[in-house]
Amino acid sequence: MAAGVVVLVGGLGAIALTQVKPAPWSRARALAHSPEADARAAGFEKALAAAIHQVRGPEPWAVAIDPDDLNGWLAQRWRPWAEFARDSIPDDLRGQPLEHAALAIEDEGSLLVMLSRQGRIDWCRLEVVGEQGSVGLKVAGIGAGALPLPVVLAGGLAGDLARLGSGLPAMHLADGRTVRLLDLAFQDGAIVVQCRTDPAAP
Repeated sequence: MAAGVVVLVGGLGAIALTQVKPAPWSRARALAHSPEADARAAGFEKALAAAIHQVRGPEPWAVAIDPDDLNGWLAQRWRPWAEFARDSIPDDLRGQPLEHAALAIEDEGSLLVMLSRQGRIDWCRLEVVGEQGSVGLKVAGIGAGALPLPVVLAGGLAGDLARLGSGLPAMHLADGRTVRLLDLAFQDGAIVVQCRTDPAAP
């Protein structure tokens, strides 16, 4: 009887922990839905598109992305863009409700990805792996609310990101050029992406 009570109390405690919102969640979502969020998302989209499509030489180039800008874009623009760019997005990722997601640089070198589902916040912590020119992502931690879970149980968004991160895709532009990811870092409060733009095949 006593053992059953302990199990019941432990189970209720675990459920309660899953309902706790991670500390960065509220701040990120407040900014993503602020009065200026849509204009900021539009500006971010325009600036990123300009960087990707700029005519460049063979030398690498880099862009630093503020997670607050990306959070606003996900909340305001992800869903219509995902529908518009269907064929260029992996099915697993396109099916994710990323309009309910938020990102934060939690520790130097790691990115916290949070997603609101069924009244709780699921999260995963990502780290960059691999050498320059062949980088990927690995899931270093997952959980629900304030409850960490074994990484081996990764499913949903964490599982999809782990599969995607095994080989981050190149981006093929309409004019035949290809933007290749060379390096990725989560540092100084930003997502730093280094790329190379290869010319179209003759």
